[in-house]
Amino acid sequence: MVVWRSAGAAPAPDARSALGAKALGLLHQATVHEDPDIRVLALEQWGELGNRAVIPLLQKALKDGNRYVRIAAAGSLYQLGDTSGVKVLEAIVSEKPAKGGATEGLAAMEELRALAKNKIRVAAVRALAHMGSASSLPVLKRAQREEAGSVRDAATAGLARMGGEEELSRFLAALDDDDTGVRVEAVRALGEIATPAVTEPLQRMAKDPSYQVRAAAMEGLGATLNPAVLPVLAEGAKDQNDLVRSRAVAGLGRLQNPGAAGPLRESLGRAGNAFIEMVAIAGLARLGQEVDLGVAQRSLSQPDADTRVLAVEVLEAVGGPKAVEHLDFALDDMEMRVRVRAAAALVKLLGRRAEGPR
Repeated sequence: MVVWRSAGAAPAPDARSALGAKALGLLHQATVHEDPDIRVLALEQWGELGNRAVIPLLQKALKDGNRYVRIAAAGSLYQLGDTSGVKVLEAIVSEKPAKGGATEGLAAMEELRALAKNKIRVAAVRALAHMGSASSLPVLKRAQREEAGSVRDAATAGLARMGGEEELSRFLAALDDDDTGVRVEAVRALGEIATPAVTEPLQRMAKDPSYQVRAAAMEGLGATLNPAVLPVLAEGAKDQNDLVRSRAVAGLGRLQNPGAAGPLRESLGRAGNAFIEMVAIAGLARLGQEVDLGVAQRSLSQPDADTRVLAVEVLEAVGGPKAVEHLDFALDDMEMRVRVRAAAALVKLLGRRAEGPR
């Protein structure tokens, strides 16, 4: 671990350079890690960092043997203004599972393989929909006609996100279904679509009697990034169900709207749940509000890795030398995914002008 000159002081130039090199080195190592989940996480960070110098590295990852890795590389390339991953995604979507020919004893195994492959194709469909390239419309329309329900639904949501009114109407009609599971899936699809047209329906579903539907609605409302949904999310942050509350608080943080500061502080005061507390603190930090860094520091020692990742996000949002010092500590975390997130946060913070403590 790099040693600072004094507590709370900005790192010396040499220490800053050494820490930046350490963080970059960890990210590069993670990009070629043996675990594909780690490669995916690392590749996702490069797009957020915005450094076009890594485009050749990402283009190389488009040829990785793992499809999820190729999807992550394509997404980051798109964020950096490079569309070379679009064709790779279209190819993944078009890779239909093999049909028939299996003996009775192998039929179940083939079905499991088909489910796994279709799950990957769903991820590629969603990535294409978020890119919104007109060239992908024929691929998505073909996928919409498939037998596999998951692929078909993802393609329908993707087309709705890209302006398809007929596709959107299918999900809107399902919101009144008596089956809770159908309503949950319809609300989740609206959250994927996340266009202005879904705002009112999601606000309505935020009052559904099922906590699962309400939780999905809160997540979807946050995804719209529409400041008009702030009152509904603020009300959801008072829900009796922890899942609904956590999704609402996370949604408030995503809005990046100064008006969310009040509801976030209120939810922080009544959290009663360590994870919700951290979600609220993360939201406040992204709004530039003063937060207690001690909570994030202590959370870096929690046994739950998700909580430690959230602590890294808080430190990244707050910035300053104290946050950098704690992120340096997180580079030695026992979980690789915590180390990767900490490395990305450090690269981002150290790339800015040195900040004073908040």
